[in-house]
Amino acid sequence: MGFFRGLFAPFRGGLYVLRHPLKRYLLVPIVLSVLLAAITMIAARRYWSEELSSMVASSPVLGGFFLAIMTIVGGVVLFLIAQPLLLSVFSDSLSERVERDVRGTAPTVPLLTLIGRALVHGLLKLVLYAIALAVGLALTAVTGGLGSLIGIALGGLSLAYDGFDYPLARRGTSFGGKWAFLARNPGLTIGYGIGATVLYLIPLAVFVASPFAAVGATLAYMEMEKAPPAPQPAPAAKNANLAANS
Repeated sequence: MGFFRGLFAPFRGGLYVLRHPLKRYLLVPIVLSVLLAAITMIAARRYWSEELSSMVASSPVLGGFFLAIMTIVGGVVLFLIAQPLLLSVFSDSLSERVERDVRGTAPTVPLLTLIGRALVHGLLKLVLYAIALAVGLALTAVTGGLGSLIGIALGGLSLAYDGFDYPLARRGTSFGGKWAFLARNPGLTIGYGIGATVLYLIPLAVFVASPFAAVGATLAYMEMEKAPPAPQPAPAAKNANLAANS
């Protein structure tokens, strides 16, 4: 149940935004995402133009091909790392609005506390992203396809953290507590990571994927909060089981 709830959560988030009067929340994120995509591609091309300058000079066709591939890969990686951070304020606002619409209220954190915690958690998240990226690239160089799969898995885990960060942060959850939530709900985490990754792979959806995924994570989290606890056996049944086993 948790896996499928997580798997469809990013797409449910998108449908919720499109079916409700929330489209205005997407205007600024779309503009910023388009600008970010252009900046990351330009930055990646400049970097790899210097790194591959000798190859391009000696073999223009082959060098140009590698330059194009590395520019795209580098630009996409930079975009996926920077977009959630750039759009965090807008995604958080949209997430809180959705929670208020559904429940009538949403927990709040003092502004200064929220900003300070977001900065600290954002820096810690960047460190983890850098480690995950380095591990993924190293394993890809050594093991090929296996390393690529591990890199994709780490990317999906990062997307899961980004999505559930919004409802958890409003509840004052610590950095370690957020990762503990993901660990306690492996089905939800894995499903959400896969769903968010697929959403990012849909052409043009990448520009709205971050807010859509944030809303989907918020809806999934609220459903889990109100889910009834697992039924416990009655005391009489427990005593009968103990008597039968003795």
